[in-house]
Amino acid sequence: MYEAAYTRLVQQVFLLTACKHRAVHCVGRAFAEARLCWAEVAAGGEPEAWVRARAFESALSPWHRGGPRRTHVWRLPYRRIKVRPADEAQAVLPDHDRLTDRDRALLKALRRLSRPQRRALVLHDGLGMPAAAVALEVEATVAGAEGRVWAARAALAHWVPELVGPDPAADGFADRLCVLMHRAAVRGAPEPHRAPVPVLRARHGLVNAGRTGAAALLTAAVGGAVVATLAGGGPGELFRPPGPPPPSLCAPVPTSATGPDALLPLLADGPPSGIESLWCSPTPGLEPVVVDPPPPRADGPYRPPAGGRAAEALPPPGAVAAAPPRGCGPAWALHPCAADR
Repeated sequence: MYEAAYTRLVQQVFLLTACKHRAVHCVGRAFAEARLCWAEVAAGGEPEAWVRARAFESALSPWHRGGPRRTHVWRLPYRRIKVRPADEAQAVLPDHDRLTDRDRALLKALRRLSRPQRRALVLHDGLGMPAAAVALEVEATVAGAEGRVWAARAALAHWVPELVGPDPAADGFADRLCVLMHRAAVRGAPEPHRAPVPVLRARHGLVNAGRTGAAALLTAAVGGAVVATLAGGGPGELFRPPGPPPPSLCAPVPTSATGPDALLPLLADGPPSGIESLWCSPTPGLEPVVVDPPPPRADGPYRPPAGGRAAEALPPPGAVAAAPPRGCGPAWALHPCAADR
């Protein structure tokens, strides 16, 4: 069955992809999958149909390029396909193995169809399968399969009327389209490369072994990460940046009250407070000597020390003496002070 059906399956898949290399790959992959469960495939009664369905699914997979998957409203309109008149130099010969300009125009129009419409059209008009068999293979209702075929015919009649005709309901439209698709498939893939059975078996075995090994490695990596997390040494500990060093309790800050080398306590989230503390000593283990602050300067303007709470401006001595006594309101208060009553 592999030797008898390989060429025609490649040619049928070529109508879906317009790429000979990809058609060969999809058909070889389908045969390799059939070899693994050959008893089940042979028991079904139609092994070629089983292989064709797998090859079509692989060729129309959304993970590969093969034409539009759906129609969008914002999609730009397609350009008109140019169909040149038949050339005598491109006449159909027994040994002709080149695509003509008309064949390329037909393949381009087929690639414009959506994937479900293209598959239904190739099965119905290309292979001659009835609507019920097409619906069974594409897993749709009979009305749905017929609707896809009619929509594909109407699209081809609109895009390439010079090839298939302008009326999809005319007599002979399906027969003419079947001949055109068969010629394009035979010319596009006349003698596809068929790998020997041992090579096909070994290639598919390597692919399955690679997938199994990759899945095992991924499972082992996930399991190791889970075990490391439960053990307390999660992956975050390896890549987490080191935390900031703990702040020191004291820092040298020059003030007007002490010398430039005095040590003052340091707040956790701010600048030095400027308050002297007995816990801060230039010499560890010895109690610091606290001296009285010098009197304020009277020979110039008041200059508060810079930095921390010591930087808060204090009123000059004269302003403190002229302030009203505590407990009394300002001079313009309506009620007299309690001491004057």
